[in-house]
Amino acid sequence: MTMIGVDIVDIARIHRIVERYGERFLDRVYSKDEANYARGKRRMEETLAGQFAAKEAFIKALGRGVPWRDIVVCHEGARPFIRFRGKRYDDVSISHEHAYAVAVVNINEEK
Repeated sequence: MTMIGVDIVDIARIHRIVERYGERFLDRVYSKDEANYARGKRRMEETLAGQFAAKEAFIKALGRGVPWRDIVVCHEGARPFIRFRGKRYDDVSISHEHAYAVAVVNINEEK
């Protein structure tokens, strides 16, 4: 069975949340590795928004809610993938363009 999730995030919204809640927001939603990866980027909020969109898209593809921090967006070079409860999901695409970040996640599960 193939399940697809997609999400779009307003980068300015993530910027406002980070300004208001800072580390409290980052600790609630992102792993230390995800937050550090974003801090290393020129536009941190753009990267955070892309990761957030990927997490939301993954939840939509699963069809059920799970804790934010159980979903970890990782990278091999520029290629994103998701780690979730010990399993790796490679069919992840993240893109951003000035004001928005978007992500698509494809989960192929055998029944």
